[in-house]
Amino acid sequence: MDVLSRTRFLDKSLLAIAHAAEQFLFSEAYARKPGFLQSLDVRVKLLTFLFLIILVSLLHNAVTLWALYAVCLLLAIMSGVPIGFFQKRVWLFVPLFSAAVVLPALFNIVTPGDPLVVLLRLERSYVWGPYTIPSEITVTRQGVGGAIIFLSRVATSVSFAVLFAMTTRWNVAFSGLRSLLVPRVFVVTLSMTERYIFVFLRLIQDMYRARKSRTIRTLPPAIERNWTASRIGVTFKKSIDMSEDIYKAMLARGFHGEFLTLDRFHVSQEDVLWLAVVLMIGTMLILFEKGILMP
Repeated sequence: MDVLSRTRFLDKSLLAIAHAAEQFLFSEAYARKPGFLQSLDVRVKLLTFLFLIILVSLLHNAVTLWALYAVCLLLAIMSGVPIGFFQKRVWLFVPLFSAAVVLPALFNIVTPGDPLVVLLRLERSYVWGPYTIPSEITVTRQGVGGAIIFLSRVATSVSFAVLFAMTTRWNVAFSGLRSLLVPRVFVVTLSMTERYIFVFLRLIQDMYRARKSRTIRTLPPAIERNWTASRIGVTFKKSIDMSEDIYKAMLARGFHGEFLTLDRFHVSQEDVLWLAVVLMIGTMLILFEKGILMP
């Protein structure tokens, strides 16, 4: 962030594009490393991670949610993913998304309940249609509890999604989706999007570098912003033209809506054991919340 803050608008854009490509390459590199999750059958991994994310949405206790988050960290360690890099990718997203949703819910205006902290005292309460602003604006115990549950759910769900993406090669994931009878239109669209992300990243980088190589003096920020906005339109037009050309080229080569893959999947004993462990963990957490496993 310090480097970005000291550079001009055009340089910031170029650095941000290069950073996006670098992060994508890092994720692919971890997916190719030997590790526990990397060795699982992709179909089993897809089903179990989907089950875990659904399980997160069903849990209502912060203790069980953070226990599941600890399981996610353990899986990251077993798969050779650096914890610092992994948590950075999760927690850079969680606060930004959660703050916009959680902060209003802390106050008694949105979540009535037992006051913990009085923030503001008004002369009287105000009523606008169905909305009421009480004479005291407070942070409520129920609001804080709901915010903790929401933050725990978001952090755990995002962690599992990021871990899956970092330990699975995208082409293998798409083949696994197709073998699980996911509609081929959906799979083909995702596959083509992933394949041409790098093409357009390189295209955008080339445009920025060409502009910088032809610029002698420093231009005002307003001109650089206007040029960047115009390049967005150019890139959009190029993407439409390229999509038509690629589709015609695929039809000319015998494409009939189905990608052929060389991947051959085989469910091993390790996959069956992993599936059984995930189902057992999910059942235990649900029973713990219902009080059946409580001492």
